[in-house]
Amino acid sequence: MKAEVPEYAVHDEVCVDLATTAVLVINMQNDFVKEGGNLLVPDAEATIPPIKRLLDLARGNRMRIVYCQDTHHQGDAEWRTWPEHCREGSWGWEIISELAPAAGDAVVPKLRHDAFYGTSLDELLRGWGITTLVLCGTVANICVQYTASSAVLRSYAVVIPRDALSALEAFDLEASLRQTTFVFAGRLTTVAGIRVVETATVESPA
Repeated sequence: MKAEVPEYAVHDEVCVDLATTAVLVINMQNDFVKEGGNLLVPDAEATIPPIKRLLDLARGNRMRIVYCQDTHHQGDAEWRTWPEHCREGSWGWEIISELAPAAGDAVVPKLRHDAFYGTSLDELLRGWGITTLVLCGTVANICVQYTASSAVLRSYAVVIPRDALSALEAFDLEASLRQTTFVFAGRLTTVAGIRVVETATVESPA
């Protein structure tokens, strides 16, 4: 049986307020992105240039950036489902060198698929007055999607540049993008479509 992904909206432009918007970089680590990684996402390396452009845009406008770094330890329950990956302190756990955090960027260890679960992420964002999150990285239908869902439940608006996202399978990516718009009222665009303004009316999820 074949199933077609229903159409979803991709905006040519999305405006975000530099004072209340943060960029979340999810799972851009060697185990997911680089050859030899334990849980390699085939298309992840192709997203490095657009993610770098997004980070340059954010830094050029003094926007907050948070790296959500997948982090596991010996005996982690997640390794019963997935191959061992992102063991703290290993090469695979490290954020890829091309997107290394800069001074002023925050790095939050991510313990589960949802970057908010058991972490200080929400407290950090609220302390900065953040209301909108631009999500990028890998794996789209797992860590990015669960984080987007958790963000919306906490009343953050979600924006996703689709060219800065990857998944293990093309179907997973498309299904995740559909869920972002249909369930989370998220707005999809491209990195080139993100417009940073001093004050913007950012729609909250319905």
